Amino acid sequence: MTDQAEAVRRAFFGDGLFDWQMPGPIHDEPSWNRYTFDTDKWWGTFPRHEQPAVYGRRNDTELFAQFPWSLGPFHKYDGNPVLAPSPGRWDQGRYNGGVHNGAVVRHDGRFVYVYRGERPIDVKLDSHIDYICDIGIATSDDGVHFTKDDVHSPLFRRGEFRRFSYEDVSLVRHEGTYYLFCNQWLWEDQQNHQVNGVFLATSTDLLHWQRRGIVFPKATRTHRNPVVVCDPDNNAVRVNGRFVMYINDGLMGYSDDLIHWESETISSDLWPGGEGCFALANHDPARADDLLLFTGGHHHGHFYAIGQVLFDERDPTKAIQYLPRPMLAADPAIAHESGRRATPPHDRVSSFRDCIFFNGLTRHAGKWWMYYGGSEYYTCLATSAAPRA
Repeated sequence: MTDQAEAVRRAFFGDGLFDWQMPGPIHDEPSWNRYTFDTDKWWGTFPRHEQPAVYGRRNDTELFAQFPWSLGPFHKYDGNPVLAPSPGRWDQGRYNGGVHNGAVVRHDGRFVYVYRGERPIDVKLDSHIDYICDIGIATSDDGVHFTKDDVHSPLFRRGEFRRFSYEDVSLVRHEGTYYLFCNQWLWEDQQNHQVNGVFLATSTDLLHWQRRGIVFPKATRTHRNPVVVCDPDNNAVRVNGRFVMYINDGLMGYSDDLIHWESETISSDLWPGGEGCFALANHDPARADDLLLFTGGHHHGHFYAIGQVLFDERDPTKAIQYLPRPMLAADPAIAHESGRRATPPHDRVSSFRDCIFFNGLTRHAGKWWMYYGGSEYYTCLATSAAPRA
């Protein structure tokens, strides 16, 4: 990584939080124009000779043919979005945030989407941040039409915990128990790692949860966006005898039981993309040692797009290869992927005009089902063929 690229990367990560968490109000034109495609956001080691954007393309067959280890191409569902904010409810949304960054699993024969819902902040905190999030449940028989659970949702902002924000879900199953990892934030004390960072809760039915709390309470730097390695059916996978978690900004976690974790800083060069979206292993019998990490971040000049990185399970800290351009990026011709409402009159709902991120992927009925955020406001679906060996 060049010195210039490293400087851009460090400016992106800062102290573990991001200056774009509050992009600005609806009529803030600088904010509206900032979060879009811009080659000045290019960092990492993406080759400059590659095509800088994938606007307008629903898939990229040539790209995936060149990298047989990768998953794809993914096709965006024509009926997107599949989930939207509910006016007047806990996930009513706000300008720049709605329902997104959720995990998906198959449970009792149905799709269960465990998602992040946003709203204007409803508690008094000594902070300029004016939104707050919780986690909720939605279910579907077909993976397209979802019904929100209004009985058990939201899950965590109750009693003394109403002052916390819960965001960006990673969900794995192990021996009949679900392990939900997300980010917990206390806006008025963001650098207190005893109450901020990776949060864990467990459940056997996805409806009733036991809080386990902050996973790295002794951390000296921000731990956020946990991604636990799992198989195509979302079962946690042991790598070299231990469970593995990709965190942010060169951090990795290891555990023997999925509850107690220790972390370390990776010393080798980091791969492109600022945050892990999803980590997958045991998905291709012909490539038994492959481990894939999907990443989000400033890919190839996009503000936020999705990349894929190849690892070997024998050394999950060292990237072997990565796609030279995004596998999925926002299309400005699609209203809900360009910061506008999905329905007419397509008014502005978000400044994040070039932002796609996801946490939800599962395999079912010969397809990969990926649930991604459109402009940080909607949940959308993309699918890809997934032949079972």
